[in-house]
Amino acid sequence: MTTFAIVNIPFLGQRIKPPYVAAYVLLDGADIPFLHLVSDVDAHQVRMGMRVEAVWKPRERWGLGIDNIEYFRPTGEPDADYDTYKHHL
Repeated sequence: MTTFAIVNIPFLGQRIKPPYVAAYVLLDGADIPFLHLVSDVDAHQVRMGMRVEAVWKPRERWGLGIDNIEYFRPTGEPDADYDTYKHHL
């Protein structure tokens, strides 16, 4: 993850109960991070550089978009070195 926000305030049409984390995920080898949900971790434990992995929807529910990924969760691996993502902030 490069950057993230902890969403604490509910808003109209919200599908997820706060607090939750929206983060820019930079996949290994990628040049552009993308915004996605981070879950399975306390919002206050999230940090820049945290390594995450995709949690996929069941294959029979797949479409053609990024929403095939339900959310990302921490891998438990050591954080990425700042120099590997600093140009994406």
